Amino acid sequence: MIDRYEKCKVKWNKVFGKKEITIPTKIDTGNEVINKALDWTCFETHTILDFGCGNGSMLFYCALRGTKKHMGIDLSSSDIVQAKIRQQKMNFGLYDFIEGGIEVLSDIESSSVDAIILSNIIDNLYPEDANKLMSEIKRILKNEGKVFIKVNPYINDKQIKEWNIKIINKNLLDDGLYLWNQNTEEWKCFLQGFLVLENYQEVYYPEHDQYNRLFLMVK
Repeated sequence: MIDRYEKCKVKWNKVFGKKEITIPTKIDTGNEVINKALDWTCFETHTILDFGCGNGSMLFYCALRGTKKHMGIDLSSSDIVQAKIRQQKMNFGLYDFIEGGIEVLSDIESSSVDAIILSNIIDNLYPEDANKLMSEIKRILKNEGKVFIKVNPYINDKQIKEWNIKIINKNLLDDGLYLWNQNTEEWKCFLQGFLVLENYQEVYYPEHDQYNRLFLMVK
C-alpha cells in the first residue's frame, strides 16, 4: 500500500535532519499569543500529548511550565531522533517520543490525557484523516481536558492561482505539503463537532508576515 504521506515524511526528514541540537531554557517561545495559550494549556496539566510534535519543542516548553508526562508522535523519523536526543538534555519531565501517525493513538487508553497539542498538523491531513484524528483526540482526552489547535492561514482563490498551488479536490490543496484549506468559520464548525471552543485568537508571525489561527478547546 502506498503511503500518501510519504512526501511529507521526506520533506520533514530533510528539514529536521539539519536542525541544531538545542533545547529551550525559558518559557518564552518568542510569541506572546503562543506563550499565553501554552500557559492556559499547561495550567494544572500533568499529562500532555503533542501529535505532530516535530522535534519536541512544544513539549519542552510545556515541561518548563510544570507539566510532568509528555508524549510526542510524528511521522518523521528525523524529528523523533532529534526529539529523543533533546530530551536527554532536559533536566525534568518524562518523555515518550514515537514515530508514527494516527494509528498510534489507538494504543492510548481512553480518558487518560489532560491536554493535547495539534500545532499546524490537522490541516496538513486529508479531511477523512482529520476526522479520525479528532475522534481519537476526544476519546483519549479526560473530561474537561484541554486542546491547543493551531492551523495555517487561509489561502484565497487569487493566491491559489498566483502561487500556482495544486488543487487535489475542492479545498484540499498541495502546496508542497497537503493543506485542508478551510476558512475560520469552517474550522470552528468542524472542531465544535468534537469539542467546545473556549477561545479563538490569531497568531501573527512577522518573519512570514502572516497569521495562523488558534483554537483553544475543552472536552
